[in-house]
Amino acid sequence: MSEQEIREGMLLAVWDEPPLDFDPDALIRRVEQKKSRRRALVGVGVATAVIAVASFALPGLLPRDRDSQLGSETPASSSAPPSESAEKKAQRIGERLAETLGVRMTNFKEVYSDFRTVSTISSPNSPSGQRNAADDPDLHGYVHLTDGIGPTALRVTGGKLPYELDLCSGAVYCQSSTRSDGSVVTEAEYAEGAQEITRSVSVRKFKSGYVAQIQSFNYNPASGSGLRQTVPVRVGVLTELVTDSSINWE
Repeated sequence: MSEQEIREGMLLAVWDEPPLDFDPDALIRRVEQKKSRRRALVGVGVATAVIAVASFALPGLLPRDRDSQLGSETPASSSAPPSESAEKKAQRIGERLAETLGVRMTNFKEVYSDFRTVSTISSPNSPSGQRNAADDPDLHGYVHLTDGIGPTALRVTGGKLPYELDLCSGAVYCQSSTRSDGSVVTEAEYAEGAQEITRSVSVRKFKSGYVAQIQSFNYNPASGSGLRQTVPVRVGVLTELVTDSSINWE
């Protein structure tokens, strides 16, 4: 081997030696730190992927309301309450009239109602002669009462009439007034040849054409008997009954 080759070999050996401050423990720590960072990066990537998948799946799993928001605890009900039957309506009106009359006139010993719905044919003398539909029956009933003279009743009717009522003809008292809801109330009293009032009536006609009527006679209209000198209830109380705001006539 030549001297030149020996010199080059020695130089290469010197260059390949580690530096004098070389620390094997530090090298191992750097390797471990790189592995830890690599594992942490992998863990973050997996967690990010899981969150992304959950964010896509969550809206489809949760309920929604009609405003596309998260579903509320109690779903709204869309079903409307069932309508009141004609029989129930007649009973309700009769009970309310009896209750109001008993409070208004405390001299009555007993007050109760007997109401029903009927389908009738209008008077043959009426202009139209129309028949009421079976599914739109008239309201008909009595508010029975007992005073110091004996038992009698008020007659109550309701429905759409095919003719106009002529209340003022032959009346000793007749007056009409318009209520706040647009209905017209007409009250009248008749003597019919007697010195005392023999019939009192209060009629309320609504804008729809529905007519509610309450009458008081000098006899019992429910039985046709029990004649007395005058009516048991005058027109002022009848008007209070027919305009009672708690009664839905229509």
